[in-house]
Amino acid sequence: MMRVLFFIFMFSFFSCKTLPKFIPVQSHKSSHITSNGIERSFRYLLPPNYKTNTLPLIFVLHGGGGNSEAMIYLTRLSERVDQDRFIVVYPEGFANRWNDGRGIKHSITDQKNTEDVLFFRDMVAYFKKNYMIDESRIHVVGLSNGGFMAQRLACEAPDIFASSFSVAATTSKFIFQNCSLNGPLSMGFIFGKKDDIVPYNGGTIYIPKNPLNDKDRIGAGESISFQDSLKFWSEKLQCTSENKRYIQGLKQKINKDIVRYDFESANPSLKLRAFLLENGGHIWPHGFFYHNDKKYGYLSEDLDASSAVLDFFKETPKTNYLGGN
Repeated sequence: MMRVLFFIFMFSFFSCKTLPKFIPVQSHKSSHITSNGIERSFRYLLPPNYKTNTLPLIFVLHGGGGNSEAMIYLTRLSERVDQDRFIVVYPEGFANRWNDGRGIKHSITDQKNTEDVLFFRDMVAYFKKNYMIDESRIHVVGLSNGGFMAQRLACEAPDIFASSFSVAATTSKFIFQNCSLNGPLSMGFIFGKKDDIVPYNGGTIYIPKNPLNDKDRIGAGESISFQDSLKFWSEKLQCTSENKRYIQGLKQKINKDIVRYDFESANPSLKLRAFLLENGGHIWPHGFFYHNDKKYGYLSEDLDASSAVLDFFKETPKTNYLGGN
């Protein structure tokens, strides 16, 4: 009998999942500003004792149809605020989307042609007015639609941002045709080669027309390939060398699954970095999915995207030098 109870206990112990600690949405501050005549909102989190010194500012952009709350759970970046000492901001896109320039006909945001670059300039002004911000360390990272928007911000607001990072997004044809980068900044990518929304080889981006029916899809603009995206940004950043190698992921039994690209510029603080996940899809790698106390878990066991992004931001402060310009 005791042996049976022991095995019942051990089975129960190892079968139970423990919900990881995370900082709930309610712990974040919520604010509104008026930008271009429209009330816009965002959530943010400050580290304890934030008044003691200047702090980096990191903007985290949700994907199309998403929101700030989902990004708080998905990225878990708020959990690193105290340890790494930065302010994290989760803005809300107009009608849950960002105007990244693709001109999507069925998008209310694109139809209205919202001034989202201005919105970010206004948010930066808000934080500079109310907190001690390290202006050499203002960064932006986005997922999918947010990743395309992060690149638009890189092109149109390099005077503000030190670096930009795109997850589950290559470079749109709009950016390819219209980006006139006139200031130095660093750029990063994380992309899954098996992404079924944004094609690895470029072409039409297809998104679900109905969130409840993933097979019913509609065109959402055009993109260039992942490799052409790296070439495009390498030229924009005037990179002089490229290093490509396989790196170890979280699931250590699988080798040669993640390719890391590092491009160096004449300025050592100016970087282009990319991670290509050979078996990755359209997700924030190792993101934390949270539906309720019974439905939760990490989305993948390959690259920890949140750590990769933060490491990149630490290495890329603002610089005023872009070789030759």
